[in-house]
Amino acid sequence: MDDYNRRHFIRTSLPGFLGLSMALPSITALATRANACQGRLPENGAINWDAFLEAVEKEAAKQHLDHWNQEKYVAQVAALAQRLQLKDPSLAKAFERSKQGLGNQHPDFYKLEKQQNFEVSLVQFEKGEQIKHHDHPDMTGVLLCATGNVDVWNYDLLQHDAADKVLLKETATSRLEKGMVSTLTSKQRNIHRLQANSLTQLVDVFAPPYNRERIRKSQWFDVDTETYQGRDKIYEASTR
Repeated sequence: MDDYNRRHFIRTSLPGFLGLSMALPSITALATRANACQGRLPENGAINWDAFLEAVEKEAAKQHLDHWNQEKYVAQVAALAQRLQLKDPSLAKAFERSKQGLGNQHPDFYKLEKQQNFEVSLVQFEKGEQIKHHDHPDMTGVLLCATGNVDVWNYDLLQHDAADKVLLKETATSRLEKGMVSTLTSKQRNIHRLQANSLTQLVDVFAPPYNRERIRKSQWFDVDTETYQGRDKIYEASTR
C-alpha cells in the first residue's frame, strides 16, 4: 500500500494544483479523533475538522454503489460543511498560512486533504481575482465560503455545436458569503466561473478526487458575452 499523509498544505497555481492532485497518493482514511471535547459536543452543533473528514468519507464512499444519488450526496456534504467549525486549530492555521501567498495576482490552491474517495482544498482569492469557466469531469463538488465573498456562475453542458463549439445553459448565479455553499454534480452545474469581491477563502470538497484521467479530461471555455441566437441564458462557448 502507498503511504498516506493527511493535511497536505502546498501552495500552487491551478495547473500545478491539478498535477499535485494526480501525484499525491490516496488510500483509506486513518482513524480520526472524536468530535467531542472531554465527552461533550459543541452546543451549536459545530463539528471539528477530523469529524468533518470522517463524515465526508462515509458519504463519499457511497459513490461506488450502483445507484449513487449525486444530488443527495452534495446536499449532505453541504450540510456538513455549514456545520464545520472554521475556528478549528487545523483550519485556522491553514487560513493564516495561506495569506503568505498574497500578492501573486492569481488565485492560490492549497491541498488540505486527499483520501481514496474525495479531496479537500483551500482556494484563496484576492479582490477581483477570478477562475474562468471550467469543468470538473465526472466529479461532484461542494464549495464552502470560509471568508470574504465570491460570485459564482454555474452552467450545464447542452450540446456540442461544432468540433470546438458547445452550448452552455446558465443554471445558477450566486454570491457566496461566509458559511454559504455552492454545489455541482457530474451532470448539473458542473461548469462554473468564480470571481471574488474581496479577500476570499473557499474550502472545496471534490469527489471522486482528481486523477490522471480526470485531469486529462478537464476543459476550459471561452464563453460568448451575448446569448446564443437570443435564447434566454443559453451561450455558445469555445473549448480549449
